[in-house]
Amino acid sequence: MKIIEGMEAVREQCADLLYDESRFVSGTPCAVYYPESTGDVREIVKKASDTKTPLTLIGGQTGITGGSVPVQGCIAICMASMHRILSAGKHGDGTVLLRCQPGITLEAIETFLNEPGSHEYPVEGTGILGPGAWMYPPDPTEMTAQLGGTVATNASGARSFWFGPTRNHVEAIQVVLANGDSLALKRGETMFQGDTCSFRSDQGAPFILPAMTFQPPKGKNAAGYFCADHMDLVDLFIGSEGTLGVLTEITVRLTTRPDIVAGLSFFPSRDSAFDFARFLRDDTSVIAIEYFDTTALGFIRSHKDDVKLKIPDLPPDGRAAVYWEYTQAHEASFEEVMDAWEEKLTAGGSSFETTWSGFEEQEMGRLKAFRHAVPELINLQIAALRQLSPSIRKVGTDAAVPRDHFESFFKYSLQLIESKGIEVVVFGHLGDCHLHFNMIPKTDAELSSSLEIYRQIMDKAVGAGGTVSAEHGIGKIKTDYLKLMYGETALEEMKRMKRALDPERLLNPGNLFEDP
Repeated sequence: MKIIEGMEAVREQCADLLYDESRFVSGTPCAVYYPESTGDVREIVKKASDTKTPLTLIGGQTGITGGSVPVQGCIAICMASMHRILSAGKHGDGTVLLRCQPGITLEAIETFLNEPGSHEYPVEGTGILGPGAWMYPPDPTEMTAQLGGTVATNASGARSFWFGPTRNHVEAIQVVLANGDSLALKRGETMFQGDTCSFRSDQGAPFILPAMTFQPPKGKNAAGYFCADHMDLVDLFIGSEGTLGVLTEITVRLTTRPDIVAGLSFFPSRDSAFDFARFLRDDTSVIAIEYFDTTALGFIRSHKDDVKLKIPDLPPDGRAAVYWEYTQAHEASFEEVMDAWEEKLTAGGSSFETTWSGFEEQEMGRLKAFRHAVPELINLQIAALRQLSPSIRKVGTDAAVPRDHFESFFKYSLQLIESKGIEVVVFGHLGDCHLHFNMIPKTDAELSSSLEIYRQIMDKAVGAGGTVSAEHGIGKIKTDYLKLMYGETALEEMKRMKRALDPERLLNPGNLFEDP
């Protein structure tokens, strides 16, 4: 197990531009541990528990809410050395289970599934896998994200519209609790019953957890602890952002890889794009519906030459675009629905002729490059603005609302931002009524205005029965909005759960709740 002393090592591991670096104190002792096994993690956590030292968990550094940025005087656990796939096995329903350490990246899992013999360590049970036969459905945009981080935040992506978020694909976990004990959990074995959930750690320590009664919003949500009637204890740890335990093993359920057809259809207006999305939502073979607004297409046109993007020129009359994926593994082949789709496209001022298709691997690569182009260009623009004013940062929303409130919420948010003259780029998961409004302030005054607009948009989302975070989590920078969303009573229920598992509040302090 590697150990690096000093705060500078943590700075290098935690270059989170969205979090205030004033929390770092120069010269404050801080050790960064790189465990390789559950035993290593138990040793570190036990040391922290005995000395009452805070612990911060570091993953792939792809989060944007400051969740992995350490507080002063902490011990940091970096999971980068726990990057093995441990075994593959069959589930009772015939699907395949993949048991992994938390530091494995989504990219490495995808490579392994395409070439089962490609992993640098031997994997027990590889023989049951055929090259390219299986997939791990959650597809967060950043494939360098580590599996542990995606489970800790219940991450989602474009295909979550059909497959659901990460939670839907986790079969078992091993977690190290705040006292240093380990806990192996399989889905369906440890449930909340009535007002409590009782269990013992692998070492025999008893735990009694209180039930939570608050009602989370219906639909996509990654804000706060999971809560449901008769919930599975596995689900409590998923999405808890490392505040209840340290994930050391994760077993995920794979899905037979379907035959997927994809496309990017351009439209002359937002309304026509939204209308096509409504049409797609009713097709049970559509697995992804993504939206690129007029602002996003204009941003690409203006900044396309800033970086070498492997995408062709956009259609000149395209004012909005919908990316879609269709799986032919279910009710009908794509050829069987093409006529109905063409009719709907034509009615909206679009067509298959102007749609960028994704039937072949090269074409799918072009579509993927387009999907990555917008956030990549935004990050480049922010980096350039920070050279002029170091305080500048992107202010991006992560709210989602119920479908019947979506279009009014969209119009309200866009008009509010445009009324202040702030540049905005809008794109996201239209299938889940979850779009990102990315404000790009140019001055400190615009940054201040953007933050106030952000609060107003969150107020609107909560008022509509939505969530302040649909996929990125709360981390350290959105704790006020978790309180706004749930209120003091629900927040106290979450804190009570935290105290039951982590009475000294040592695990990821500052995440979800403000530091005591």
